[in-house]
Amino acid sequence: MASSTRIANRYASALMNQAKADGTLETVSKDFQVIMNVVNASDEFVALLKSPVIRHNAKVSIFKEIFASDISQLMMNFLFLLAEKHRESIIPDIFSSFIEKYNEEMKLVPVRFTSAVEIDEALRTTLIESIAKRTGKTVLPTFAVDPALKGGVTIRIADTMIDASLRHQLDILYNVLTGSAKKTVA
Repeated sequence: MASSTRIANRYASALMNQAKADGTLETVSKDFQVIMNVVNASDEFVALLKSPVIRHNAKVSIFKEIFASDISQLMMNFLFLLAEKHRESIIPDIFSSFIEKYNEEMKLVPVRFTSAVEIDEALRTTLIESIAKRTGKTVLPTFAVDPALKGGVTIRIADTMIDASLRHQLDILYNVLTGSAKKTVA
């Protein structure tokens, strides 16, 4: 798996460098979204990508048929290269790596806000502005509702979680009151 991630990283870096050189970084990002929409919507397409039985020429033809009118020539050539090198099965990994690099390049940060109830627009704006100020990046927000939180909000920024939920605070209080806490900071 680590080698697959490393390989995906190399392909993503190469594509990123070429797109930057061509001035088509935004277009390539949108092309990847188109491809991933197909990957996420079609189990048959995923099976095609992973199939060692289907020859690369057949996969190239299928890529042309599905994507020719929807993606740039650079991305089409990239798909052809992946098929030729038998790397088409790692397209989702390449996408993930590319998006990380793209977000870093464009100073974007995906943030997931989860609250116990729906958050109104004013609070959404305040949360987004606060995170943007802290990170110095443009926030790509996703909002979700999880009634199990009881109240408050959790904020996930990459691998960092800020848990300001009532459920979390009650868990801390429970641990302190039952003596099962080991110097838990509230």
